[in-house]
Amino acid sequence: MHRKNGIFLLFLFCIFISLGCATTGKKIDQNKVSQIKEGVTTEQEVISLLGAPFMRTLDSNGKIIMVYQYAKIRNRASNFIPIVNILNGGMDMRQQMLTILIGKEEKVEKYTLNDANSEINSGLLNTK
Repeated sequence: MHRKNGIFLLFLFCIFISLGCATTGKKIDQNKVSQIKEGVTTEQEVISLLGAPFMRTLDSNGKIIMVYQYAKIRNRASNFIPIVNILNGGMDMRQQMLTILIGKEEKVEKYTLNDANSEINSGLLNTK
């Protein structure tokens, strides 16, 4: 009987751990981004380097905007502990966004890379 309870608790623990993380997009490799040269690198070279973008749009001047994004959110372990989660919980988030402007000559005109880590706090002890 104790063995069945132990297996059940292990099963529940594995489910909680798997529910504790969410990811969207593909992590942006900064070494690959550093290979992009404004006025030199073409749209096709960017795609060969980084893969297909998350979004590709045209602006009002007929220029192409390519967006690559990545986000990962992790629940903190304290979220899964009864009582403690009411007092002190939250999530940690990593977000990257690469925006590339392709000019009319089909070359990179400019790009920006944002890379941020942030905390999302919850619980009675985290109120400000």
